[in-house]
Amino acid sequence: MVSNSINKQRQKVVLIVIFAYILPVLLVYLQLIPFTWRFYVLIFAAVAILTINRLYKFSPVELGFTKKHLLSSLKAIALPTLGCALLMFGYYFLQGSRIDNSAYSWAFYIFFVAVSSPLQEFLYRGFLFNLFTIAKMRKWLQILLSAFLYSFVHLIYRDLPTLLSTFAIGIFWGYHYAKYRNLHSIIISHSLLGAIAILVGLI
Repeated sequence: MVSNSINKQRQKVVLIVIFAYILPVLLVYLQLIPFTWRFYVLIFAAVAILTINRLYKFSPVELGFTKKHLLSSLKAIALPTLGCALLMFGYYFLQGSRIDNSAYSWAFYIFFVAVSSPLQEFLYRGFLFNLFTIAKMRKWLQILLSAFLYSFVHLIYRDLPTLLSTFAIGIFWGYHYAKYRNLHSIIISHSLLGAIAILVGLI
């Protein structure tokens, strides 16, 4: 039987997920908030989650910003990341771009690598896994839910391949984080793969 304290923690998790992760995306997807405002809405949600993180007092080490297991996690993620990068380039050379992203400047890519990728990994791996752990959720469920929520935020682009690919990579990054509890290696993988995918017009 699940104790009352765990039930309360799970109720808190549900509320946080609904209001910080799901509702902002739905407001943009349903066009209750203009699509052009999407970055402001998502930044507001991220600030809210950062505030909640302070209330929970998760330390940087707990979140995965640590040197612990760094070398082993880098070795484990290097080959799959390289393989995914080669597949994306291969698709691009054979099929061309799916989406025209030529309007993005180099400043966008710098922002993506330096700010967006680390922030996304904090939101969808570091914070969520700690939240799910407090709620005593099983590891496989933590991985599945974090991947779903990571994919769900891309719903606003109304593109099924993007949803499927982000869910698949979310499973991989979630499994990697659950095993090594190190965000640095995933941030590097995310920055590289995300930048390539946008550059060649796959997402």
